Formats: sequence, C-alpha cells, structure tokens
Amino acid sequence: MIYIDRTISKPIYEQIYSYYTDEILSGALPSGSRLPATRKLAEELSLGRNTVDKAYQQLVAEGYIHSKPGSGFIVNSIPSGICSEPATALPQHKTILKTNAPEYDFAYGNMDNSIFPYNQWRKCINNALSTMELADTIRYPERTGEPILRKEISKYLYHSRGVRCHPEQVIITCGQQHSMEIIANMFDESPRKTFAMEDPGYDGIREVFLNHKFRMEYIPVNDDGICMNNVYSLETDLLYVTPSHQFPTGAVLSIGKRKELLNWAESTNTFLIEDDYDSELRYYTNPIPAMQSLDKNGRTIYTGTFSKSLSPSMRLAYIIFPETLLNKYYKYYHRYNSQVSTLHQLALAEFMSAGYYERHINRLRTLYKKKQAALLAALIDVFGDDIEVYGEGAGIHLLLNVKGTLSQETLIEKAAIAGIRLYSSRPLYAVPSRCPDNQLLIGFPTIPQNNFKKIILLLKQAWYSE
Repeated sequence: MIYIDRTISKPIYEQIYSYYTDEILSGALPSGSRLPATRKLAEELSLGRNTVDKAYQQLVAEGYIHSKPGSGFIVNSIPSGICSEPATALPQHKTILKTNAPEYDFAYGNMDNSIFPYNQWRKCINNALSTMELADTIRYPERTGEPILRKEISKYLYHSRGVRCHPEQVIITCGQQHSMEIIANMFDESPRKTFAMEDPGYDGIREVFLNHKFRMEYIPVNDDGICMNNVYSLETDLLYVTPSHQFPTGAVLSIGKRKELLNWAESTNTFLIEDDYDSELRYYTNPIPAMQSLDKNGRTIYTGTFSKSLSPSMRLAYIIFPETLLNKYYKYYHRYNSQVSTLHQLALAEFMSAGYYERHINRLRTLYKKKQAALLAALIDVFGDDIEVYGEGAGIHLLLNVKGTLSQETLIEKAAIAGIRLYSSRPLYAVPSRCPDNQLLIGFPTIPQNNFKKIILLLKQAWYSE
C-alpha cells in the first residue's frame, strides 16, 4: 500500500508520484500494468481526487504511464539501465518509509500560520472578486501592476519608511528574485557588467546574477554595515545592500556610511539596490528610515517584499526605480505582462487601504518581540558566555556563534538527533573560508514561545553530553 506522511513538507501528490516512479523503475510495476482508478485510490487514501489526478498527470507528462480509453492508466515500457542501482523485482506493494520530521524546525523564512489575518484577507479577496465580476471584460493584469496597489504601496512606504516615489515608479513583481531578474536583464549589456554585494549575504540574489554571467564582487561587512574601504575600490554597475538590517548579521548601516555610499554611487555612476526585506520589524527603536529617503540624485533602486510581513507563499514584491531608470525599464519590459494575479493585487490594495496591513505589522512586532526576547533569555540562561548572538532587536532570525570545538556539521547533526533542525550559515558566504565554523542561522517565527527554554536545554545536552 501507499503510505502518505502528512508530517513532512513534501506535497501529498509528490509522495504518490514518487511511489509509482520507484515501483515502475524497480520493475515491481512492469510494462502494461494498470494503475488504480483515480477515484478508487483517492477513496483508499482519504484524499481528494484532484490530488491523485495531479500525481497521475505528472507521471503521464514524464512518460511513465499513458491513459488508455476504457482501461485507465497503463505503465509504459521503460528502457533498462535508467536507474543508478540495478533494478530488482520488489513485492507488488511497497510501503514508503516514514521520514522523521523534526519536532522543532528553526528554518528561516517560514511563518507561523496561526498569525496570518485570514478573516481580513478573506474579506479582501471576496471584495476583489466582486470588483472583477462587475467589470465588463476579463483582462490581463496591468503590465507594471494594478494602479491601485502601486498607489497604496507608495503611500505606505512614505509614511512607514520615508520613501519618496510616485506610483508610476512602482513595479509589482512575484518575489525578490524576480525583482533581481528584471534588474539583471536591464544591465545585461553594460560594458562593465559587474555586480557587487555584501558578504555574507542572501545567496538567492547571488545566484541570479551568477546565472546572468555578471562579474561578481563581494564586500565584507563590519559591525556598522558594509566596509566602505572595499567599496571605494569597486568599479561596478550595481551594489546590492541591506542597510536597515543586514542579512544575515543584523548590522545597521550608520547614517554616515549611508551618505558616503550615496555620494560614492553618484560619483561613480553606480546604482545601489536597497533591499528593505524586514526593516519594519524593529522591536526596541522605531523603524530606521530607508536609505532611498536620503537619495537626492536618483541612485537607489529600492526593493521590498511581503514575504516576511504577510506570507512567503503569496509571491508579492515590488521595485521602486528612480525616475532616471524608468525609460530603461520600459525599453526592456514594455511588452511583458505582469506575473502577479490581478486578484491578489486588488485584495492586497484593499488590505492596505483599509488599515489591515498596518495593524497586522503592529501585531507581528509585538509577537516577534516577545518570541525573540524569550529565545535570547533562554540562550543566555543556558549557555551564558559560551554563545555569541548577532542580529538581536529586529527581524525574524538570529546568527549564533557557538564557542567550543564542535563544527557546524557536528552541531547540526547532534541537534537533529535531539529532534531539532538547525541550519548552517555557510551558504550565505560567497567566500566559504570567511564563515566561522561554529556559526548557525536560526529563524524563530514558527517555534512556540513557551518552548524555547526546553529546546535550548535539549541543545546543550545534545552538544555537550558524552
């Protein structure tokens, strides 16, 4: 029988797909075998028929099976030698072994589902549907984003971050990496074709520009942000920075450095990409004004996302181009349609205009402040001086340096045995040798606040007990 594990993140249709690909490639389901009808299998597994159908359609698309009218789904003939291991006949029914999911997962970027404002969002979705229903035609989304959403974003950013822009400067995208793809394409034919960024920094951004064959420059980070001595030696088209909460160290770029950076950008004809990914989530001071608010010469490309404040699965982000770059943007993208659904754009516009978004941010600040304080208190109480913490006071992650002889790999392995999933910070370093061998990146939004002390005690026992 097929075992469906609902405790793991792998979608159920993928579990069904994996089961049948293993069966077919191993020879347990030979050519000509018939798969159970989708309705019957759905009933056996207590699933919706659409889930089973999605798995079968993927098998059809990849050539494992085909649909035969009147007979259902039939296994195709697969050439031998396709597997990495010799194919041996297995029992007719194989059980997928259950994967032990960690009891506590400190993944960065995941959100606590219980705090999503479902009631308000549902209301906005319904109103957006009504708006679309009353329209004369069903149309493509506006190419740069729905005007009402661009207007709401520009209003909100002015009041919350000091960002000054017209709605026409706002481009709606389907995530931060999509934003970077757009920028990379715009500068693809530059003679310098060079991209610079902080190190450590967000590896997802690094990969975008590596894939576009940019020459890369990596700038180390000090306690007050990017190292300006290294910046002054740059010859680059673009410099990517996270000035209000450097990722992952948590450093804040000082006001002096911000002005230095803007002056340098103007004098070298460089554009700064300011990623303001979680700057609203400061817990003991007011949010720090965006660097864009200081820019008098139009050198800052300001980017933001709703992934950390609302939902990472919603795929809503934006770019605010300086007016000097709008013509360049339209040259490349004047015929591109928006990749974000009109429904979500209209719903988010109402969510913001009704004040729901601002109230949600205030709620997040209160909740995450308490969670971070509880986590820090547990770390200090249990480990004392045996651990160094970076990035406290803001955001949804911390960077830890664990003193002692244990490597990253050993720390993570021992924690996993105790049911705790931790993550290495090494992927965030373009130069791996710069990463401390005892450093960990931990996100805390999904961990219940009252569990931190118990978890940290378990970690200490796992790391230091013989």
